[in-house]
Amino acid sequence: MADNGCSAMKDFVNARVNFAILKLDEHNAKYKAVCKNQEKAWLETNPILQKLSDNDRRAVLKYYEDEVHKFSLEFNSVYIQGLQDCFRALNCLGVFGGKYDES
Repeated sequence: MADNGCSAMKDFVNARVNFAILKLDEHNAKYKAVCKNQEKAWLETNPILQKLSDNDRRAVLKYYEDEVHKFSLEFNSVYIQGLQDCFRALNCLGVFGGKYDES
């Protein structure tokens, strides 16, 4: 049963992250500029990567993919911790009508 709660929390977090990114994409000029610069940087760096051997190119790309994956995991962890802290604070203030339980 606890796994269902964990899965539901992950689904909720992923939905909120996706919503936030869509909102960012629609309304944030700085984000759009960064995306455009990233595309330009890829067009500039891809020819350099193509000069590397297959193994070297895969190693470089794997490194950056792992960096992005690490950041994603850190971001989700921070988001979940913030969400848990908010619920604890609201519970402590009696918003949920229960007694605060630190466990």
